[in-house]
Amino acid sequence: MRSRVLVLSELFWPEGGGAELATYLVTDVLRGAFEVTVVTGSKDPAVLRGVEYVYEPLLARREKLFLWLNVLKLIKTERFRKLICRADIVYIPRLSFPAIPYAKEMGKTVVVHLHDYIPVSYSAAILAPYEGHIHRVTRDDLSLECRKGVKYCLGASLLWWLPKLARKWISQADKVACVSRRQAEIVSDLAPELKSKVEVVYNPIPPKLVSLNLVKAPGDLPTFLYVGGGRYVKGFHILVEAMRKLGKQCVKAKFVLTGTYDQKSLKAVKTLGKRYSNLKIDVVGRVGHDELLDLHRESWALIFPSIWEEPLPYAIIESMLAGTIPIASRVGGIPEIIGGTYAESLMFTPGNFEEVVERLERVSYLSRDQLIDISLELRELILKKFDSDAIEQRLLEVFIFSK
Repeated sequence: MRSRVLVLSELFWPEGGGAELATYLVTDVLRGAFEVTVVTGSKDPAVLRGVEYVYEPLLARREKLFLWLNVLKLIKTERFRKLICRADIVYIPRLSFPAIPYAKEMGKTVVVHLHDYIPVSYSAAILAPYEGHIHRVTRDDLSLECRKGVKYCLGASLLWWLPKLARKWISQADKVACVSRRQAEIVSDLAPELKSKVEVVYNPIPPKLVSLNLVKAPGDLPTFLYVGGGRYVKGFHILVEAMRKLGKQCVKAKFVLTGTYDQKSLKAVKTLGKRYSNLKIDVVGRVGHDELLDLHRESWALIFPSIWEEPLPYAIIESMLAGTIPIASRVGGIPEIIGGTYAESLMFTPGNFEEVVERLERVSYLSRDQLIDISLELRELILKKFDSDAIEQRLLEVFIFSK
């Protein structure tokens, strides 16, 4: 009889973002070796054959504190006790950490998967470079939350200690999976009690992207894609400064911006478009995956000016699989993704828009043939580095040897 894995995931794909996509893909791997049950707050999850799904409204809250209070309620219910009793391994890919002590009391193996820095940061983000922020993580958290508004600022001021509570729970797990060496290094440094439990496992690549046969069709006008929305940590302000300087230098270029933007961000972009006729700026907002791939088809490069230590951004992997050159800040797991490719030479210091401008100009000088050659190289190398069979084997090792 196969061992049973109980997955506790507040959201489940297609709800959520990169972490939820990763959870879906990991679950897809696990179902080949285990009996899998997913408990989620999502009412309409993407269904995988052979996987049992249980809707749990107590997991529907997204705010950490209220979610954790709900999980503490959940573990006292008979319905949850039955699920735990049936399981051999409890897998927590997001935030349901209060269930860990209960699962351990029941003699279960627990695997936690970290897609951010929740055990060491209230905002779950570590600003880059980590070495320059190591002694100011709490202050950075307050600054980042206060940018969102008064409510968030007050919450961070009162609840800055929540990561310590998360760390206490996570330290009781058997294994803690990190998605890049850089993330593992930072988590282990800030939470040394987790170091012996940490395992590095790259996220699986969606099969659709592995089999993608996207034919690049770059136009004559250098076209740059940005997918981070108006969020500060995604470096939107860096992008604006870079576009402003290109405008002043009369460099002709097109920028396509996806994601959500507030009125202030939209106004900043609109002002640039009006002031500099050499810049064409299209804000297309949120797009579906197929539409995003169409944008990649025409784009020369992806601009990724993130200012936090992003563990393993899917946007970079997707860009390389689509043959779009990533121009990315040197943060988090990005050097691990693009190392050994042409894109490595285009990495820039986080926050330095002058370097961004230089990289954009360098790419704009490439010929169509050069773009196509680089595109093919990027896809070939990323498929070798993120070999699906190797990642699947590594994932299964973490779960099997945790028992």
